[in-house]
Amino acid sequence: MRHGSYFRNRTWALCRWFSLASAVFVLLVSHGQAQVKERATVETLRARMPKVFADFQIISNVVYKTVGGQALQLDLLIPKNLPKKPAPLLFHIHGGGWAAGSRYSLQTSNHALIIKECGKAGIICATIEYRFTDGKATVFDCVVDCRDALRFLVKHAKEYGIDTTRIATFGGSAGGHLSLMTALGDPKDFPGDPGLASYDPPSLRCEVAFYPVTDLTDRSISERWLKPERAALVFGGTLEEKAALARLLSPLHLIRKDSTPVYLLHGDKDKSVDIEHSRRLFQKGKAIGADIQFMAIKDGVHGFGMNCTPSIAQISATVSQYLIERLTAGTKPEQAQR
Repeated sequence: MRHGSYFRNRTWALCRWFSLASAVFVLLVSHGQAQVKERATVETLRARMPKVFADFQIISNVVYKTVGGQALQLDLLIPKNLPKKPAPLLFHIHGGGWAAGSRYSLQTSNHALIIKECGKAGIICATIEYRFTDGKATVFDCVVDCRDALRFLVKHAKEYGIDTTRIATFGGSAGGHLSLMTALGDPKDFPGDPGLASYDPPSLRCEVAFYPVTDLTDRSISERWLKPERAALVFGGTLEEKAALARLLSPLHLIRKDSTPVYLLHGDKDKSVDIEHSRRLFQKGKAIGADIQFMAIKDGVHGFGMNCTPSIAQISATVSQYLIERLTAGTKPEQAQR
């Protein structure tokens, strides 16, 4: 009887082991297939860049730093009719949950419409890549990479014809969060490559964020990123263990009266990032007297969608006008270029 029970338990244990092993195998295969598919998508988007942005000279694959054996790159889109004098810069950061996406995704959304309009006004665009939260890097590292990419462009401003006193940041979703962090965070809190350390821009003209995460300390609106498994990737530990870091990575807790001007746009039907993220940042900014604007997009989902009000074309036109007005205004005398 004891032998029968032993063999039954043994058989059950083996079955469970094979079941778990099979599940892990399926996950690994699926992950591998997803990576292959994503790489193919990235290559397709990369190949389309010259056609989509035909009115720009594209300087591709510029390595702005190497970290952990990974060469991080950016692309520059320089309007072909650009005057010889230094030009404003629109600094684009892609989304993807801090774990996916590519710098080429700017051509697949209304971002492309905005970049083209800015190009007509003589504005250069940079689109960058950064480390992903894959267990080796956290969102803190994503922010550091964004700052280092901007520092690199300031360091090489003369080479690329950039006016370092007229820079704006721009992004959506995770890119919106990173754009806000780049604009609102204290550079001293995000040291990166020592060779770029002294090249933070003197100031930024403005920042535009589509459907961004703004508060990683409040479970009521950020639970999806604060569950233990996800938090380990986002922070390197639980929210309780990394409370100070979560606050440091939350634009809601960084905005000040004299912060870079901010323009938030968020869909009221967004199920990926609650509109409360933008609403709360706007409310706090207004309360302290910061220069901040907020547009709630009616029936807008994550990415706004095709049935929103205002329409994608109207949103793009409004944002383009905001950026162009801020970036083409005269340079302030006290903002001497490095």
